[in-house]
Amino acid sequence: MPRATHRQTAARLAAQAEVSGWSSWQFVQAVSAECGVSLLQAARLAREWTLRTAVTELAELGHRVTVQQLSTWELGTTRPSDVRLDGLCRLYRTRPDRLGYGTDYTPGGQVEGVSGNAPRNSPQPSVDTSMPDRHAMLRRLLGQTGTSLSTPVLAALAGARQDMTSTLAGTLADTTVDQWERTAAEYGPAYQHTPPARILADSVLDSLEVQQLLGRRQPADHRARLCHVAARLAATAGIALVALGEHREARFWYQCAQLAAEETGDRALRAWLLAREAVVPLYFGAPAAAAQLAERARLVAGATVCATAAWAPALEARALARLGRSDDARQAMALAERAFARLGTAHTADLAYGYTERQLHWHIGSMHTTLGDTRRAQLSLDQALAMYAPAEHLGRALIALDQADGLMRVGEIGSAAQVGMAAVATLPDEHRTGIVLTRAREVVAAVPPRAARMPMVSDLREMLALPA
Repeated sequence: MPRATHRQTAARLAAQAEVSGWSSWQFVQAVSAECGVSLLQAARLAREWTLRTAVTELAELGHRVTVQQLSTWELGTTRPSDVRLDGLCRLYRTRPDRLGYGTDYTPGGQVEGVSGNAPRNSPQPSVDTSMPDRHAMLRRLLGQTGTSLSTPVLAALAGARQDMTSTLAGTLADTTVDQWERTAAEYGPAYQHTPPARILADSVLDSLEVQQLLGRRQPADHRARLCHVAARLAATAGIALVALGEHREARFWYQCAQLAAEETGDRALRAWLLAREAVVPLYFGAPAAAAQLAERARLVAGATVCATAAWAPALEARALARLGRSDDARQAMALAERAFARLGTAHTADLAYGYTERQLHWHIGSMHTTLGDTRRAQLSLDQALAMYAPAEHLGRALIALDQADGLMRVGEIGSAAQVGMAAVATLPDEHRTGIVLTRAREVVAAVPPRAARMPMVSDLREMLALPA
């Protein structure tokens, strides 16, 4: 039935409900029965809302969903998570079973009835829909049916149909899995310009949705794809936690992602997750652990043509440089450059799970900065910085702090402090997070004692809330 007809039917029933004194629940039941739609969709139609209006109202309650997600819930293709179901109950001011989820086991005498002057087609009291009672209820109602079906009969039949549909359609449609894959991919470019706290909240909420889907019976190919999505979403939470400086919790999320990745059989994904985890000790004071994780990522990637085949040795090179192993660091970076040359556009243009040219320039510059080769470092870092858009806050700030570190190492203390201050000061407050502040404090820690009282250094210390 076209949606316009649904709205017309709901409007007609609204007038009947006002005359007959129906409750809101009786009204929703009538809409569901006469339109042949789910209770969830009926609750929306009863309010004369479009899908877009309902999504907007949910957002006001703090629940971010898409029109497509809400539509699939209404059609019974997918099921909302417990968190989202709670939001729907708040939105429609009702309980789960009256949206089609779960069963009301209230004794029949305690449920609301209808007024004595209600017409024959008015909704009747809700009934216990547990399986034994449903059989008796259907036999009783159908036995009383003449040449037309009353609203209670239609409601009972709709409930039976919806339960059967839910059982038979326990698996997901390809389009739903496609949607989740797109959702996971969208986080990649977003983390550079979206506040990490928001990325964390959204990715964890989406992880809960996917967890619900994985708890249902799925074909092997759908389960593998959903595990792939779950791994990426867990890693996204880890990325946000790293940016916020919560490195311990981040590593737990990366380990959770690895559990999901093991079900996919995807070596490239497992390698990428190891490389992601290596970033944690690299930026938080454990270069030896970073080098080990990066080496594992490189070995897992093996001969697979994937972005991590280039990214992992670049991470390894930066960690080895911090350990003072300059020759090993340069060899690892040469390996990264050779692997990068073999990558296709699909890998080098992917901002989410690929390895881009600007990242390679940045990592080369970062390694040379640590090794004290300032000329090469500045050349590579300038190339990288020119490739980042102004709104890509995280990458630009970390590159600028590498530049400040390089200036500090050649004795340009005032210039280094000025670059460091600019890197931090130009960040929006929501991006001035743990990973950036940790890197900035490393720059300050490199100031020689003789220059500790320079005005620019003092200003940078004050900005970072560091003691003199």
